[in-house]
Amino acid sequence: MTKQEWNKLSYGEKAWKLNLVIAYMNDEEAYYSGWLYIWPDGESYAECLLDFAEKSSYQDLEKSFKYHYSRKSSHKAGLFSSKGVPQEVVEVAHFWDKKLGLEPITVLELKKANTL
Repeated sequence: MTKQEWNKLSYGEKAWKLNLVIAYMNDEEAYYSGWLYIWPDGESYAECLLDFAEKSSYQDLEKSFKYHYSRKSSHKAGLFSSKGVPQEVVEVAHFWDKKLGLEPITVLELKKANTL
C-alpha cells in the first residue's frame, strides 16, 4: 500500500484496516491490552464506517494502533493466522512499518506436520 492509496481511504476504511492488522498480530496482548477498549468488540465493517467516520474518532484509534502495533513484544511476534494472513493485511502492516520506522513485520506461516 502506498501513501497515496492510504490517503484516498475514508477514515472509516482506514480504521477497518488498522483493526485487521491488530487482529492478525501473533500477540493477544496487542488486542486485549487496550485495543479492545477503543475498538468495539464484534464491530462490523458497516458499523466501523459510521463509528470512525469523523477525523477525531479515527485519530484516537490511530494513536492506540501506533502504540499497540509498535510495542516491541507485539511487533516481534509477527502476523499469524492458521488460514494464512491476507496480502491486504501484510501490505497495510508494511506501510505502517515504514511510517513508524520499524523493520518489516514477520508473517508467520503454519508449519505443516511431517506425516511420515
